[in-house]
Amino acid sequence: MQRRQLASRALAGAAIAAALPAAASAAEKKHYENIIFTTDNPGHWANVVSLHVPDVTVDGSTLTIKTPHPMSEAHYIVSHTVVLEDGKFLDRKTFTPADQPVSTHTLPTGYKGRVLVTSTCNLHDFWVKPVTI
Repeated sequence: MQRRQLASRALAGAAIAAALPAAASAAEKKHYENIIFTTDNPGHWANVVSLHVPDVTVDGSTLTIKTPHPMSEAHYIVSHTVVLEDGKFLDRKTFTPADQPVSTHTLPTGYKGRVLVTSTCNLHDFWVKPVTI
């Protein structure tokens, strides 16, 4: 009888241990909900996605970001940021309400991989768009 209990407890422990990373990952995703926004996860800003998610184009080593957002003193895009796949900060462009939210950034020579592009709005927070180059 003790062997069965031991085996049962070992299996239960293994199941719990296997479930913990998945639960931790889900908890971490929840942790950033309504702080970091994306097309797929617009949080409480679902009605303004089209104005805040940056459009990205790549021509050779030049990455161009445009956020299709109107600019006014009361409501504007504050900045664009580019971060490479390994977490290395590449560049940032800040804007005033008088600027158009368009920026260009030079990628490292021959760069291939993922890039995270951000667009920050003074009213609608921090938007991230992953792009594979």
